[in-house]
Amino acid sequence: MVGHRRTHEFPHGTPFPLVLLYTANAVLVGLWVFLVPGHWPRAIAIISVFLVLAVIVTKLVRHYERTGQAVRISRPTVVVKFSQSLPAPMMAARLAFFVIVAVMIVLGVAPVADSTARTGIIACVFLLIGVVVANLSLERHYVNTGHAKEVDASSGSAV
Repeated sequence: MVGHRRTHEFPHGTPFPLVLLYTANAVLVGLWVFLVPGHWPRAIAIISVFLVLAVIVTKLVRHYERTGQAVRISRPTVVVKFSQSLPAPMMAARLAFFVIVAVMIVLGVAPVADSTARTGIIACVFLLIGVVVANLSLERHYVNTGHAKEVDASSGSAV
């Protein structure tokens, strides 16, 4: 699948029921693209079927884990720990996130013209992307300068 990170290894090959379910999900994506625009009842039906298939896939994978047909691929969960307190630029970036989200909510609820609200919300989306980039850049900067460490959250050891 494109854009899908594998979470399990299947030593004896992917079981056929999972292949069928993955194919059904791919068909649902195609149906979403061609059948949904302008038809919310179809959208609700496709989302419902997608969620049901996702639950079935999850339960099947758990069953395959218990029987040994699936092996979980472990990946470390890395978090950034600061030696002192959180630096002011990092605090500002995180605070900016909440301020921008609040502005988006106000634009969606407040009695303003639709065009103004639409333009403001689109601008907020781009600002949120900028905040994400700033946050990641600042984290990388602090790790590189030694003010912070990357730590494996599952074991507590430095990476």
